[in-house]
Amino acid sequence: MLGPRLAGRDGVALAPPTLEDFKRYPVWAAQPEITYFWGPRAGKWTETSAEERFKESAKEEHGVHWAIQLDDRSIGFSGIDGIDWIRRQGESYIIIGEHGLHGRGIASEAVRLRTQFAFRELNLHRVYNWIVYDNIGSRKANEKIGYREQGRIPGVFRRGLRRHDLWLGEILRSDWERDHRD
Repeated sequence: MLGPRLAGRDGVALAPPTLEDFKRYPVWAAQPEITYFWGPRAGKWTETSAEERFKESAKEEHGVHWAIQLDDRSIGFSGIDGIDWIRRQGESYIIIGEHGLHGRGIASEAVRLRTQFAFRELNLHRVYNWIVYDNIGSRKANEKIGYREQGRIPGVFRRGLRRHDLWLGEILRSDWERDHRD
């Protein structure tokens, strides 16, 4: 499903992604400085495939997807995939597609909005994510909101000749509620 608009701080918002947002993805994915820590980047990136992905995301029953907006301009994606409605948990993700916007707190605000929605609207118990350990910005954005390291898998992520550890972070609803009484 496409998530509802969630207004945040400092011009950051999560909004239902549009087909135009999906068409921006190949431009972001083509930039090595943006995608070094992303998973597989290969794929069919045509307008037709963007339309298919958009339609699939809109009808998906086990995921919620947003465009990250800064001052009403889409600059990335965030969401929760693989929601297990029985266990009340899902795996989160975030992509900031413009290099010049890293390190400005945009990801932290998007993670805050996404996590709040997961617990207060979806009634999830747990949200987790896998982040390449050396992706310090992404890790810190999640840790700032309350995600805690639950484990690390050494050397499982490979980019070029380098191997990186994967960091498993999670936040439980009880911890979120304790730390975010607003």
